[in-house]
Amino acid sequence: MANKKKKSKFSLRKLIYNDKYLIIISIVLSLVVWIATSINLSPETTKTITVPVTVDFSGSAAEQLGLKCFGDESIDVDVTVSCKKYLAMEVSADNINISLDTNAVTNSGYTDVPIKVDTNNNSDFKVTSYYPTVYRAYFDIEQEKTMDIDIRYTNEDFIADGYMMGEPLLSESTVTVRGPRTYVSQVESVVSNVNIEKELNQTTSMDLSLTAVDSYGSRVSYITIDTGGESLTITIPVLKEMTLDVSASFTGKPSRVSTADFDVAYSVKRVSAGVLEDADIKVANIGTIDFSQLNVGENKFTFNVDSMKGIVVLDNIDTITATVTVPSDYVSTTVNVNTSNGSVINVPDGYKATVTSISSNEVTVIGKEENVENLTSSNIKLVVDLSKIDSKEIKTGLTTFDAATAVEKSDTCWVYGKYKVTVNITKA
Repeated sequence: MANKKKKSKFSLRKLIYNDKYLIIISIVLSLVVWIATSINLSPETTKTITVPVTVDFSGSAAEQLGLKCFGDESIDVDVTVSCKKYLAMEVSADNINISLDTNAVTNSGYTDVPIKVDTNNNSDFKVTSYYPTVYRAYFDIEQEKTMDIDIRYTNEDFIADGYMMGEPLLSESTVTVRGPRTYVSQVESVVSNVNIEKELNQTTSMDLSLTAVDSYGSRVSYITIDTGGESLTITIPVLKEMTLDVSASFTGKPSRVSTADFDVAYSVKRVSAGVLEDADIKVANIGTIDFSQLNVGENKFTFNVDSMKGIVVLDNIDTITATVTVPSDYVSTTVNVNTSNGSVINVPDGYKATVTSISSNEVTVIGKEENVENLTSSNIKLVVDLSKIDSKEIKTGLTTFDAATAVEKSDTCWVYGKYKVTVNITKA
């Protein structure tokens, strides 16, 4: 039988007298000793860390007392820590807990709220100092009020020669001023200083910035201005100065009647006005005259000059009167009518409408004698148009409406006056 190999046995003696193993063990032991010595004998160092803090007084005594904090919503606290130099790189804001002693606020006014800094119990560093040590803010009950906007132009001479400024238009006419009640009570006005350097010859819009000021014109602190979530803008209409002839429009005119046959006179024939240049306005149209308002002879209509669209009258007048004279070759006659002359159009789906009565048993018709003498009741229509009424507002039962009038089979006559028709509306 072959001799069995003898098992090799561990020998410390051989290991010690083996130069290769001895070198490795020496290096490992040296490294361990060096690390241990470095840790124990490492010098102390300091490090300043900026820690962001969110200001939150929810659930505090201040909130229970109805006091709101008017100050910064977040602050930065610079914390200086002391630690071993080899640990300095590992210390960060995540290792530091900072809070406000929110229950220290029990009264309105300025309050210094203590700032507390804590570290984890197992931290290998200590806090030596921090700044700030208090959070200073104003505490009060919140209040708000609605105010108009005061536009102030830093340069009054910004309209080009031959032009004028119309009435400025704001996207919002009022704003809400909100803040501590003590400071809200000091707000005298909300102003916007508008600076326009170049001369304007066309309508211009721009964004506005607002400031709440006191009676001395100084800015009031802790005030926020709510514009409804939209940026506030101002539109400055720039109008061209012109001299315009005065005119009026007519509506309801029968097709074969010419207004040239009527004498139309105005209390003011021409006006000086500011006009929107792009609107291509050639005359000063003071308003519209309905033929249902014209009787034989003299008819007077007074219009407010402020109602003209796209025109600002510069003359010192408030109203202009138009006198329309229907000549004597026109006559008026009365025609008997009844409920059969009334009708209802554009009845909403799901409803029925029936004329139950009219405001008069006769109507006045104007026209030349040869055109009106043969008119009968069948020519007269009193029409109620329900399309002009919101379908949601239509109610069942009896309702009285203004009626539009028409003279059928005649293009030379019109009905003078206003008439009402009572309609019974039911579910279909």
